[in-house]
Amino acid sequence: MSERPSAAKGSSPDTLDLLVGGGGGAPEKLLLIERPSADGRVKLRSWTSDDWSAAPAPAECSASGLLGEIERAVREGRALNRELTVVRCWLAPST
Repeated sequence: MSERPSAAKGSSPDTLDLLVGGGGGAPEKLLLIERPSADGRVKLRSWTSDDWSAAPAPAECSASGLLGEIERAVREGRALNRELTVVRCWLAPST
């Protein structure tokens, strides 16, 4: 079995590491989420428990869309390594 990637290696003060537990047939997922840009877009890298040793999958999406996906995962009973309020604050538009 492969080891989970270390969030500390790829994280910085401008990156939030978020582990979303598996469930409902979905694998566990590690997200490294950058701070949202002024226009509400967020860049992230992700890995899944299907293959922790794989290269991260880069993506860019709206912060509100990503938050919606994370909130849905929590409603489905998937655990987070961070409080949901922390994630909401991280993805909130900067003022």
